[in-house]
Amino acid sequence: MKIIVDKKNRKYIIHDEEFHCEKGVIPKEDIVNAKVGDVLETHLGKKYTVIEPNINDYIELMKRNCSILLPQDLGLIVGFTGIGNGSYVVESGTGAGSSLLFFANIVGDKGCVSTYEIREDFYKIIQENVAGTSFNNINLHNQDVTEGFDEEDESVDMVFLDLPEPDKVISDAKRILKTGGFIVAYTPYVEQFQSVHKMLSINNFKNIKIREGNVRELEIKKNHTRPSSRLAGHTGYLTFARKL
Repeated sequence: MKIIVDKKNRKYIIHDEEFHCEKGVIPKEDIVNAKVGDVLETHLGKKYTVIEPNINDYIELMKRNCSILLPQDLGLIVGFTGIGNGSYVVESGTGAGSSLLFFANIVGDKGCVSTYEIREDFYKIIQENVAGTSFNNINLHNQDVTEGFDEEDESVDMVFLDLPEPDKVISDAKRILKTGGFIVAYTPYVEQFQSVHKMLSINNFKNIKIREGNVRELEIKKNHTRPSSRLAGHTGYLTFARKL
């Protein structure tokens, strides 16, 4: 897979075929022979630079029919749980697969990410999105996680939940977590994390913390620097807890 980007940072996935956009056509031959750093030009003179995509580029451009977790939330999860190369992660409520692919990139070939999605239409999109990558450390499950995880007892480093009612699976999540492992629940509403907090306490999870990640960019212009008026405000609440 290759990505081209214009001067306004608009990105497009290109394949080994003729590329069409509102600014013209790039011939198939130019695309097939293109290397990272090359500049491709449409027949109307619009120029695009070929870049090697990273995971964020792919997630931004991949197919989806639902909202996805944003980098500030995914970064908080990795930062506060410490998952890394070789970690075993289980998640549920896959959606389009943004967190799935992000975690797969973090845990590497020595790690593994298993994901559960109940909706068949979402599952088909996830399959397509995973097929567009080179990851071989992903296990997909099209099933209802409230009926139980397939993982063995005390085998998982982190469980991530992005569900309408994550409190319903906390007990079984504790079963599959290693001692010292983390559970993280993403919830848009206060009432949800209140239920999660209560169930975590009932199941004797420790170090329960609720966090949210807000990002504020700055606009830099000649003699005028200020916070951007396009503030990315509240996305959701992240509840962290540890099995100890």
